[in-house]
Amino acid sequence: MASWEWRRSVANSAILVEVAESHGLGLSECLRGTDIAPQLLITPSAEVTAAQELELVRNIVTALGDPWGLGIEAGVRTHITTLGVFGLAVMSSPTMRSATEVAMRYFSLMTSFSRAWHVYNDEELWLYVDDQDVPADVRGFLGERDVAALLTNWALVFGVAPPVLRGEIGGGNRERLLPLLEQFEIPSTDAAGPHLAIFDATGMDAPMPQASPLTALFFEEQCADLLQRRGLRHGLSGSVRELLMHRLNGRLAQEDVAASLHMSLRTMRRRLAEEGTSYRQLCVETYGNLAEELLATGLTVEDVAFRMGYSGAPSFSTAFKQWRGISPGRFARAATDRNRPAVPRCADHLEQA
Repeated sequence: MASWEWRRSVANSAILVEVAESHGLGLSECLRGTDIAPQLLITPSAEVTAAQELELVRNIVTALGDPWGLGIEAGVRTHITTLGVFGLAVMSSPTMRSATEVAMRYFSLMTSFSRAWHVYNDEELWLYVDDQDVPADVRGFLGERDVAALLTNWALVFGVAPPVLRGEIGGGNRERLLPLLEQFEIPSTDAAGPHLAIFDATGMDAPMPQASPLTALFFEEQCADLLQRRGLRHGLSGSVRELLMHRLNGRLAQEDVAASLHMSLRTMRRRLAEEGTSYRQLCVETYGNLAEELLATGLTVEDVAFRMGYSGAPSFSTAFKQWRGISPGRFARAATDRNRPAVPRCADHLEQA
């Protein structure tokens, strides 16, 4: 079973209350038993636990009879800017591919309570979503919210319609999602396992409309800090990170990590998912952060590649671009510019003289 003690932005709860009130449900009915103070809903920096938000959803769903489409209303109101630094990190990413990687690395900062992972198959991106740990009485509503938020925000973020080729909907929820899927002309079938959305990935290396690689790095750092503060980077993920730091060439297999932690690979994956991350995400964060720190000290790309166990600068540069969306050389130059002290204006005049 998943633990719901990690924290989330109160913005999601505020939207849920807005939707409920538009259907005639009072604030006190929404918040009953949640321990969420009404004042928190208008406090931008406030947070609630995942358990509190789930109880809020349960109150609304129970009181209103869980009508189909209610979760879609909540999802449509959840704009990318509602997600704070996460949304800014995604929007400023250099390419659609790097934006997707950021979104998956910090998936737990979105609306979803589910586990998610993705793989590339030729020119397709396969996005898996497993909501089996989500309480059954709110699973349908939350599924509607997640799908609606994803599809309606896609065009805002990427500047194009969501290129979903087909979907496989598990848990018997396809009929509930069908109006939304048909609106976006997405073919779908029922599935026994986790949900699956298959995207056309042929345009994934296209530049983002509001690309700003260094800005994206800044906001991604904020996302990492937010995960840490909200309790999503302690426990097992911290132990995995420590093991990764002892093998900087990135060749430490998941099976070896699980064995070192005295658990099965399946158990390790499940527990990491409960903490809102995955082995792959931890690799990207750990190696990416270390590479940034080394480059910021003034070491050359070749030196950093050697220290991190790569065979040469080209292979390291390829990995760094996958982690951060820009070349290590460009990152190093920007870091040098940020750390260079400004020349006083009087000195400028003396030089000109």
